Amino acid sequence: MKLRRFTDAGVAKTRAFLAAVKESNDVDSVTLDGQPFTRATLLSSSAYSDEIPALADIDLDETRTFDTTFAFCEYFDSLIHDHNPQAYRDDVGFWTWLAMVYLPQLVKDSRGTIIVGDVTRYKFSPNDFQVYYRHLLAGPYAIYWHYASNGIAGVCKTLLWHKICSYGDVYEQIASRQGLVQNPVFVDVLNKLYFDEARQVIKSGAGGPKAATARRLVVAIDQLQRTRDFYDLEDVPEFLRILPKEFDKFNPLRKT
Repeated sequence: MKLRRFTDAGVAKTRAFLAAVKESNDVDSVTLDGQPFTRATLLSSSAYSDEIPALADIDLDETRTFDTTFAFCEYFDSLIHDHNPQAYRDDVGFWTWLAMVYLPQLVKDSRGTIIVGDVTRYKFSPNDFQVYYRHLLAGPYAIYWHYASNGIAGVCKTLLWHKICSYGDVYEQIASRQGLVQNPVFVDVLNKLYFDEARQVIKSGAGGPKAATARRLVVAIDQLQRTRDFYDLEDVPEFLRILPKEFDKFNPLRKT
């Protein structure tokens, strides 16, 4: 499938389509204005989307499935990395169209139940700082690209290691805070504390409100930043060294 971008009409039709999905529980075919209407038509018809000449040589695999959001970002970056991704960073039509391509994965939970949720998960709103990061694909890819463009994509593994249909507790705590999410020290600390490299999973206990979770790490970062500056990945060991004892059960330098 060639990459396209929705026109204003396509974005508006997407809203109507998603509302109909909630009623029909069908992600591929719904009824709009009393007539059958398909997702395939929405994606490919010139009435709703335009071709992107600059990306004409890219073939998107619309059938590909992703175990994690990180896997999606890794795949998508392999396609677009050399095509100036920043040119599409705030492109509402582009990211809304892409979300509709992978809609079957984005709306189904682990049991296969269709849960559409809020439209901001699919319709991109780059100028709204309260919701821009909640787009299930654009928000995570912006973070991934920030690090991939510097050759350190693996730094954001823990941040994006959640089901593609959800945000994940770690992402929820960090993604809206630009000062944290764009700092490689804090993002890599997430890996060091909460990612099990041997099993390739987030460690149990990383999420939630309890002690030593990502939510508590945000509090610790705010406190430690008052007296220290951390900018470079070489600062990660020092940051781990001065973390409060609360994090000892995860801290590789002081694990108990």
